[in-house]
Amino acid sequence: MNLLIIAIDDPGHLEDFLAALVELDVAGLRVLDSFSVMEMLAREAPIFAGLRQLVTSPKGESKTILGLTKDDDILARLDRLLRKVGLDFDRSTGGYALLVPVSQWIGHPDLENDS
Repeated sequence: MNLLIIAIDDPGHLEDFLAALVELDVAGLRVLDSFSVMEMLAREAPIFAGLRQLVTSPKGESKTILGLTKDDDILARLDRLLRKVGLDFDRSTGGYALLVPVSQWIGHPDLENDS
């Protein structure tokens, strides 16, 4: 089992990502509102207020998607689907995606824990 983590810096692309993930049958999808550490420091810690000029997104808005998959090749498949709609992680700084192995879990009824 793997945990797929996708950080999207432009929330306008969220629907494209979700459509691709549903097509790829990623389970337990969750979408979180998120923001960069630089944005948090610029807003919350006055000593770092000068960082506001370095923050690239207008309000620091971003989304993080989490999901579970047994597919070890999911990133390549996701990349192909996203390229079809004009999204290319290799050519932009719009976010990132990664796959983390998960050895144990409890809970999700749609997934069988073989550990």
